[in-house]
Amino acid sequence: MHTSVLLALILSLAGGAAAAEKCTDLRLSGGGIWVDKPYETGCDWYGAVAQRCGWYGSRYRNEHVANEACCVCGGGKTSNETDVPATPSPPTDAPATPSPPTGCGPRVRKGWSMLSCTEREHFIEAVRTLHSENTTDYHDLSQLHRNNGRYAHGTSAFLPWHRWFLVGYENALRSLPGFECMTVPYWDWERDDAAERFSTPFRAKTFGTQAGVGGWPNYCVTEGVAAGWTASDRQCLSRNWGGAGFAGAMEISAIITSNTDFADFRPTLEGNPHAAPHIYVSGHMGSYLSPDDPLFFVHHANVDRIWALWQDYHGYDEVPKDALNETIYFPASPVEDMSLEGTLPFSVDGSRIPTFFQDHPATIRDMHSITDLPHGASYTYGTDTLADLIGSPLRGSWDLVVPGTAPKLTC
Repeated sequence: MHTSVLLALILSLAGGAAAAEKCTDLRLSGGGIWVDKPYETGCDWYGAVAQRCGWYGSRYRNEHVANEACCVCGGGKTSNETDVPATPSPPTDAPATPSPPTGCGPRVRKGWSMLSCTEREHFIEAVRTLHSENTTDYHDLSQLHRNNGRYAHGTSAFLPWHRWFLVGYENALRSLPGFECMTVPYWDWERDDAAERFSTPFRAKTFGTQAGVGGWPNYCVTEGVAAGWTASDRQCLSRNWGGAGFAGAMEISAIITSNTDFADFRPTLEGNPHAAPHIYVSGHMGSYLSPDDPLFFVHHANVDRIWALWQDYHGYDEVPKDALNETIYFPASPVEDMSLEGTLPFSVDGSRIPTFFQDHPATIRDMHSITDLPHGASYTYGTDTLADLIGSPLRGSWDLVVPGTAPKLTC
């Protein structure tokens, strides 16, 4: 059905005024609300699958409008020439549309060791809800990581690709009712160097302890938020603990301050500092299907935070994204084009794009600064012990973090 006809039918059923109706398209409104670039195919896309209306219209948006209007307008609102008709009431057998989030403020990611016990519980519940309500989308994240493995690992795209991957995951969490203001905390594993077994996320009520796995040969996770999960390869989610120790705070600080060029910084960070937690947890975390394990996302949030600290320390975050040079980003790759204008690939099988990347294309250049990301996704990092250890950056003040310390909680 043509969208204008469908719109008229909806308004007539809702008792709309006789005046000429119109649709105000808000998809390009920006302002950190609903940003849907022209890459989106518009009204027809929303109407093609019924679930898209509820998922995108009532969960993903910060500004609440009727689901019907969202589907008709592709993220807009309906009105007539003189007034705004009342939002149609949902059918009696349909659940009410969740209220929109209010007062979230800017996104700020915090260190796991510095979250309050309540904040930790809230994040774990968001992870559990996302997995239980939409397992297909959750598994798509892992398949996406595996199928783009050669592009996003061992190349200059490693950091920018994972930065946008994390944003997609964070947006998935924020789409859930009750978690609209959620941000992904970072697992500040550098604080647990030489005490990996007791790292802060390894608690029975959160991510699970090293004792919380079954025996040989599967080592299935039996404790924490991922207890009993089936991974995207249809095997039980597994962890086979042991292996490399974490890079400590002094080592990470030296990597940040001593490497002035991206061409040196990226492979140094991607090496042992990034690899060690993957190897230590092992099981699925030691493979390209690592996003099946929720530890993946808090781990990579820390990798992203270290990149942001490096940019901040050297003042590179202040360079406009249209003025980047090879010191700040060096487009080297043995696989394919890694130029700044290259669109980051986010397809599962060469064509199908998971839900939370479908209308959010981005380039490597777009990933330059976490305070200037597209689609309203900008963020900063909160109280940062590494920044406190390093002291002042080269230009004298931090932009992307707040230096400081906090005690680690035991919950």
